[in-house]
Amino acid sequence: MDIQRNTALLKWIQVISAVALLFIFFMPWANWDGNTINGFHFPSGKFFSVAETKFGLANPIPQLSFTFYLFWLIPIAALLLLILIAKNKQAHWPAIIISVLTLSLCSIFFLFSQLLATLGVGPGAMNMLKLAAWLAVFFSIILLITNPLPANWLKKTGWLVLGPLFAFISFKLIEKSVWNETHKDTNEIKAAYSLSANAFIAEFITNDSAANNKYREKIIQINGTVAEITINNDSTSIINFSNPDGSYIAFAFEKEEYNNIKNVKVGDTISVKGSCSGSIFSEILGTTSISFKRATIINK
Repeated sequence: MDIQRNTALLKWIQVISAVALLFIFFMPWANWDGNTINGFHFPSGKFFSVAETKFGLANPIPQLSFTFYLFWLIPIAALLLLILIAKNKQAHWPAIIISVLTLSLCSIFFLFSQLLATLGVGPGAMNMLKLAAWLAVFFSIILLITNPLPANWLKKTGWLVLGPLFAFISFKLIEKSVWNETHKDTNEIKAAYSLSANAFIAEFITNDSAANNKYREKIIQINGTVAEITINNDSTSIINFSNPDGSYIAFAFEKEEYNNIKNVKVGDTISVKGSCSGSIFSEILGTTSISFKRATIINK
């Protein structure tokens, strides 16, 4: 009798988790500076459409965009699981598919949001991700650990980490590949423009469309006074120049630049060269932020 009760309880937990994940897939998972991104926006294409038009971050592997359709299996497998349970049939593999794919998608949202944060968009991935994304993680874990297959806890743990690990490795490999294959060392490229931080910010405030068309994806040298420095645990860094109204330029440095940055202090006047990713205007704050990637310090 106890075994039957436990089995019935686990089935109800599976049903609740599957229904929750089915609805969560279509709910908002992230907010990128006022742009709401739902879970299904990744396979539908809106994820990278917003990233490119708003923040200048296009899909780095457009030739593999068709693989993103795989995530439509999340709602499909959720419906299949519910049907199989209703018919009192085994639903082990649909549960595994839902959990692995959902955890992979959550990892992609987190990693990409963190990348945006390093470019000056938002306060960090933890704050940009919405409740639905965290609930997706919770119900995915519940769905997997209540699944009788596999019975071995070591195997269950393996399925739990499979999705996030695959997403993390793929993200880092693509990021490194794009960096190595499509860009020269910033130091070796002559700057298309050289100007002061205040003058540069003023152009974007006056006409951000014209400034973006003029500067985006070009190597620019900016001369200014350091307003803020952030050095992350992996030795990647961000240096900001700002103007009195709160608008700022954020330069993202790779960890190879750490030795050049570690002695820089707030208030120092330096010259930085990098690739301009474009600007973002915050309706809430009324300020403009301009992000740079592949930055390097010219002098200190």
